[in-house]
Amino acid sequence: MRADQPNGPGDAAGTDRSPSRARAIADKIENLLAREAARAGGRPPTYRELADRINTLAGRDVISKDTIRNLHHGVTQKGQSPNPTVDTLDWLGRGFGIQQGAAYFLDDSRTADVDEQLDRLDKFGDLRQALGNSEVVSLVKRASGLSDGSLHMLLALADRLKSLEEGASGGAGPGAPSGM
Repeated sequence: MRADQPNGPGDAAGTDRSPSRARAIADKIENLLAREAARAGGRPPTYRELADRINTLAGRDVISKDTIRNLHHGVTQKGQSPNPTVDTLDWLGRGFGIQQGAAYFLDDSRTADVDEQLDRLDKFGDLRQALGNSEVVSLVKRASGLSDGSLHMLLALADRLKSLEEGASGGAGPGAPSGM
């Protein structure tokens, strides 16, 4: 069922077409798109790419690019608040790697839990990237065993050096791809 169609009998999402509910879902989609853009170098997936990803995952057509656009904007082309089914929200969440997608969109405490997990994964990804740099690994090895005070001074020095290099290069640190 498309998000801009009314729910059928017994649909667990109810018939809440309130703009505040639509806005809350739209904000959560915006957050997920921004996370993906950050991981992909600044470009979020298009609605078509996301719909294709979800439909491939489902093995059938379960969502359209128009449904995703309507949910992201919080309004249908007819000017109504979208009223997605639980199934639509579930598949949308799965498209972003969230197994219980509907809960992410409908339960704010579940959203907070998932966002916290995603933050940890993002930090882990940053750490993995840093550990791929032999100079960073060498620095970590040398810093191992230093006192807490010395570690704090080393962190402050690293922060200052990064700030100076970013300022000198117009915001792009050394080794950063051009055009960012």
